Amino acid sequence: MQLLKLKKRKGISPLIATLLLIAIAVAASVLTYSWVMSMISSQSAQAQTQIRIDSVVWNSTTSYTPDVRNTGSVDAQLESISIRLNKSGSATSVVATTKSITTGAHLLVGLHLSSYTLTPNTSYVIRATTNTGFYYEAIFTTGSTIP
Repeated sequence: MQLLKLKKRKGISPLIATLLLIAIAVAASVLTYSWVMSMISSQSAQAQTQIRIDSVVWNSTTSYTPDVRNTGSVDAQLESISIRLNKSGSATSVVATTKSITTGAHLLVGLHLSSYTLTPNTSYVIRATTNTGFYYEAIFTTGSTIP
């Protein structure tokens, strides 16, 4: 008896099934398109953002002032500057700073190291990072004396 009831049931019509498949395919295409376009726009913003560190003034054993320049084609938002010894891999001091740099402009950022002391005649890697994820690293060496 049960077997006869199952045979009498009908599925959805082929027309409705085709329409459902087309709707699912269109929705998947729209989602894929929007995801790809957002990826392209974020990559293009990062590609237009470029900064560099031109020089560093060593103020004391606990402070320094890097000269950050925007060489990109859009205004940049400086997010952080970190310093580490040239021979070690991890950052020893990261200073969070939110400063905006217009295209072609220089920005002198005075930074104070709270838990780190600079050593004379030592190479340091200084890294500046923007809010788009772009970063620039440069190696600078302190002089024989630090004021």
